Amino acid sequence: MMGLWKNLLHGRHGNQQAKADRPTFITNPEVAVRYRGGVARSDTTSYVSIAANSDDESGGETDNTYASIKSWALSDQVQPPDSVHDSSSGIASDVASYNYPPATMTTFKGESSSSQDSGTKSVTWARLPGEAKTSNNYVQMHMRQSRSSFKNSVYDPRIIESMESVMSSMKQVELKDTSRFLSSTSTKGKYVRPAPFELLTDDIMLRILLNLPTDHVCRVTRVCKRWYRLIWEYPLLWTSIVINNETINIDKALKYLTRRLSYNTPKVCVILERIILNGCEQLTDKGLHTIARRCPELRYLELQGCSNITNVALFELVSNCVNLEHLDVTGCALVTCISLTDGMSSPQMARHQHQIYLRYLDMTDCYALEDQGLGIITSHCTHLQFLYLRRCVHISDEGIQHIARNCPYLREFSVSDCRRVTDLGMRELSKLGENLRYLSVAKCDRVSDVGVCYIAKHCLKLRYLNVRGCEAVSDDAVAFLAANCPRLRSLDIGKCDISDDGLQVLAEKCPQLRKLSLKSCDLITDQGIVMIAYQCRGLQQLNIQDCHLSVQAYRTVKKYCRRCIIEHTNPSFC
Repeated sequence: MMGLWKNLLHGRHGNQQAKADRPTFITNPEVAVRYRGGVARSDTTSYVSIAANSDDESGGETDNTYASIKSWALSDQVQPPDSVHDSSSGIASDVASYNYPPATMTTFKGESSSSQDSGTKSVTWARLPGEAKTSNNYVQMHMRQSRSSFKNSVYDPRIIESMESVMSSMKQVELKDTSRFLSSTSTKGKYVRPAPFELLTDDIMLRILLNLPTDHVCRVTRVCKRWYRLIWEYPLLWTSIVINNETINIDKALKYLTRRLSYNTPKVCVILERIILNGCEQLTDKGLHTIARRCPELRYLELQGCSNITNVALFELVSNCVNLEHLDVTGCALVTCISLTDGMSSPQMARHQHQIYLRYLDMTDCYALEDQGLGIITSHCTHLQFLYLRRCVHISDEGIQHIARNCPYLREFSVSDCRRVTDLGMRELSKLGENLRYLSVAKCDRVSDVGVCYIAKHCLKLRYLNVRGCEAVSDDAVAFLAANCPRLRSLDIGKCDISDDGLQVLAEKCPQLRKLSLKSCDLITDQGIVMIAYQCRGLQQLNIQDCHLSVQAYRTVKKYCRRCIIEHTNPSFC
C-alpha cells in the first residue's frame, strides 16, 4: 500500500502539467514503520498528514481519527461542481479553489495549530484507538465535496483505478489492524481464575466419580479431555457397572462398555467384577450372553425387575462366570429355574454341577418358580448360604426338602408369604442344625408351635426368627425358643397368640435381644412391656403398633432403653 502512495507522490501517472495541481502526501516516518505489512510494530503515537500543494507547501494539523479517511474515501455523496471546494481534502480538481480564513484546531496532544498560509490546509489523523476524538464537521463537509469533485475530474482512468485499489488496501489494513488490536487487548497476560474442578486432584475426582451411576460417568467423559482420560484410563473406576435406567438400550450399552474396557485382552474384560442392572426392562438374553462371554471374573450381579430374561441365558451366565457368588433376580417373572431347559436330565445336571458356586441367590417375586425348578437350582448351587424365596407362592414342603438336602451350608433362608409351607417343612429345615442363623416364615399361616419347636431344638445358634402372621404360634413356642436359643437378637411375633407369660420368659432368657415386634398382639399389657424394658436394656427397636398399652408403658421403655426406637400408634405419646 505504501508503494501506491509513493506512486501518487512522485506523479508517475497522468500528464506532467497536472503534477503542479496534485496533492502531496506527506507521511510521518513512524507510519511507515507502524503500518508496513499491515502489522502494528510500535506503540508510539503516529500521524498521517495530507497537505495540498501551494506555493510554500506548508500545512497545519487538525485533530481527527483514522476512520475519517475511510469514511471520506468510500463516500458516494455527490455535490454540485460549483459548490465551495476545500483543497485541504488533498485532491485537486478542475473547480476553482478558494482560500478560507485561517482555522485553528487542537490536536489530540493538546497542541493547537493554525494554517496561516494561503491556499494550504493540512489535516492530521490520530491512528491509535482510545485517544480523544473530536469532530470537525467543517472539514468533513469539504472532504465530501472534494470527493464529488474528484468523481467529475478529467484525470486518466488509470489514476481512478489506482485510487480505488488504494482505498481497498486501506480497508484491508484497517480490518487486519482491528483484529490485531483486539487480540492485543484480550485477557492475555491477565490472571484467569480456574474452575473449581480444575483445582481438584485426580484422586479426589475419582472418589467423586465412584459414587455416580455408570451412565452418568459416561456422560461426564464429554466434559473435557482431562476427564475423558481420567475416566477411561483408571481401571478401579470400572470394576463395577451400575445402570438403573429403564429407557437405555442396555444390551447395546453392555456390548460397548465390555469392549471398551478390554484393555490388554481384546475379547475378555477381566477388571469387571460387579454389575447392577436393576430396573433395566430392556435387558434381554442377548445382554446376558455378552456378560457371560466377556466377564469371566464377574462376582456380583443384580437383575431386579428385568422381566425379559429366561432360564437358558441365566444358566449360561452362571456356567461361564465361575466366580459368580451373588445373584439377584428379584421380579424376573420368566425365571423358573437355572438350567438349559426346565426339565434337565440328571446326567446333564451332574456335568454342570461343579461349575456353579453361588453363595447368594434372591428369587423374590419369581411367581412361576415351583418345587421341581427349586430342586434343580439347589442341585447346582450346593454352596448356597443365603437363599430368599419371598412370595414364591408355588413352593411347598417338597421344595423345602430339596433345600435341606442339597444346601447344608445354608445360613439365611426366607419363604415369607409361601402359604403352602407347613410344620413338615420346618422339620426339614431343622436338619440344617447350627448353620442356620436367619429364618423367616412370615405369613405362613400353616406353621404352628410344633414347627417353631423343631427349629428351636436343632438350630441353637439362631439369631433371627420371623413368624409374623403365624397365628398358631403361642407362648409355649416362645418360651421353648427363648430357653434353647439364648443368642437370639431379633424376633418378630406380630399377630401371634402371645401374652405377658411368653414375654416374661423371653425377657429372662434373652437379655441380649435387640429387636422385637409385637404388632397387633392383643393379649399383651403394660406388665409384659415393662418386663421386656427392664431386662433387655440394649433394646434398639420395639414395634407395639395396635397394642392396647398406656402412656406409662411407653415412658418406661424410654426410661430403661434409652436408644430404643418405638413404633406405635398412640398419638398421646411423643
